[in-house]
Amino acid sequence: MKICKVSSIPLKEVIISIAQCFNVDYHESCSEYYLELPHTIGKGQIRGINFDNGLGIIIYQCEFYEDIRIDFTVDQIHPIKYIYSVNGPVYHRFADEKDTHEIAQYKCAIVASNTTNGHILSFKKNVKTDIVSLEINREIFLKSTICEMTGVTEDLRKLYQDVLAENTFYHDGFYGIEFKTLLTNISQYENLKLVRKFYLESIGLQIFVNQLLQFEDDQLNESNKTILRINEIKRIEKTTSYISQNLDEDLSISALSRASGLNPNKLQTGFKHLYNFTVNEFVINVRLETAYQILQNEDINVSETVSRIGLKSLSYFSKIFKEKYHISPSVFKDLNDR
Repeated sequence: MKICKVSSIPLKEVIISIAQCFNVDYHESCSEYYLELPHTIGKGQIRGINFDNGLGIIIYQCEFYEDIRIDFTVDQIHPIKYIYSVNGPVYHRFADEKDTHEIAQYKCAIVASNTTNGHILSFKKNVKTDIVSLEINREIFLKSTICEMTGVTEDLRKLYQDVLAENTFYHDGFYGIEFKTLLTNISQYENLKLVRKFYLESIGLQIFVNQLLQFEDDQLNESNKTILRINEIKRIEKTTSYISQNLDEDLSISALSRASGLNPNKLQTGFKHLYNFTVNEFVINVRLETAYQILQNEDINVSETVSRIGLKSLSYFSKIFKEKYHISPSVFKDLNDR
């Protein structure tokens, strides 16, 4: 395992330290510092930038050819880190502890070391790793914040106000779907220096705000949570298959919630995100598209079709079919029977 010692906290010096460890040059573009991995170490790059508001971002887009460990152990108070795994995993431990935390793909860990103890990040060889770490200098950030931290969850408020780093903090969980676009688009505008700098600063603020909301959501009972996590998307996709295969069953939101294991709030969020439909709109749309295919291709009448797609009212079916296809189902059936 190759071990790199990082001897400073500003991300400029972090990139310089890692570049020296890998024996490569570093580069600068409008206050963003970066290095390309040498072919002997792996492929990819590491980038870092600090902003005047106390936030900073370091991006690891790498595939290492050997296990790599980066020790952030400078004798100073370390920033809070929000570590996001877009591709991973990455492994974290506090410098004064033995326990290692795996930050799996689609997870975020909020980590803060106590006093001047630092952080150890480890990367496994031959694993494509895409990690975004939002770094928060509490002292600078609090000075630049024009609003009181009222309304912020007590645990986070204490964390941000702990400028002397008296306490260790660790919290992890799958991040919400809002983060997917933020994190996957973070490499945009690399050739537009000033645009990229402001873009990255805006991304940092959006990540900060979204994580505030998600941490609050994490504290709720499962039945009351509203933020759909990225790992729950597959449940939404399975629910759409369930709907298509069970059109004659109860497809109410409560029934689908039981079938999917997601509460109604998350179901609605997922369907709006993936399909731009509410759950009920999606169900109606699938029923109508199925009815269209039946009436066009099978030798059964309109009443039988209504029963097969799980509706009870022929007049209601005729109304919504005509609204969608601009023709009544009976006329449509007659035209296809000729």
